[in-house]
Amino acid sequence: MSKSLFVDFMEKMLGFPLWIKQTIFLNLSKDLNTYLSNEFLDVEEGELFHVYDPELSELGQNELLTKESKFDESIYSFLNCCSKKMSLIEIAIENNFTMEEVSKAFTFCKTSGFFSKDVPKLVAAIAGFIAGKYRTGEYFIRAGKMTIEQLDEVLNKQQEMNNAGKHVFIAELMVQMGFVRELDVKSIIFMKEEAGKRFSLNPEEVPSITLEKENYDIRVENTKLKEENEILKQKMDALLTFIKDHKE
Repeated sequence: MSKSLFVDFMEKMLGFPLWIKQTIFLNLSKDLNTYLSNEFLDVEEGELFHVYDPELSELGQNELLTKESKFDESIYSFLNCCSKKMSLIEIAIENNFTMEEVSKAFTFCKTSGFFSKDVPKLVAAIAGFIAGKYRTGEYFIRAGKMTIEQLDEVLNKQQEMNNAGKHVFIAELMVQMGFVRELDVKSIIFMKEEAGKRFSLNPEEVPSITLEKENYDIRVENTKLKEENEILKQKMDALLTFIKDHKE
């Protein structure tokens, strides 16, 4: 199976010199820490939404083969990539989908029983939120960060404030009442905003050190040959001088 565009891109990135990778890492870490909570920075790979790779159930495989339900072609493109064991970010880049479009396809396929294994709750929660299926409060419940009772408290408080002529968003109240952190709210909202962006990738435009390394190897080899030739020349000159001296 051929590599996906994203895997090809990552392999080229990983081939960069250490000093380039370390500088990129430091700058990315500083950037990500400004708007993502530790929940999304320290999360296990299997629970990070965009690197999750869904596995098709028999029902999903049959639908891909027969197209019996006549779904939109984007669903079959999604299922086809799943059958190739691609992650969600690979699927997005391979088909020029936004992550919002991927989230909608993912949520639809999950509901339709097209996946063979249980989806981690954080992955399912993020997908549902980005797809517009869940609101902020329901996201935090499904992600295991809040209880239904706590959300009820927030809704009751919001109703009280509305009646008093004070309009406040549910997310603000969840933070004020200490049920979630402000950075947790900002993180998930920022992810939803970013999910609407389309990202096109051309690995050929990624800088590569392969050619430069080959040139370096050639230069090293040429230097060695020149040194060996010089040594050989000196030995030949010495031998000729020795023969000449002995003839005389």
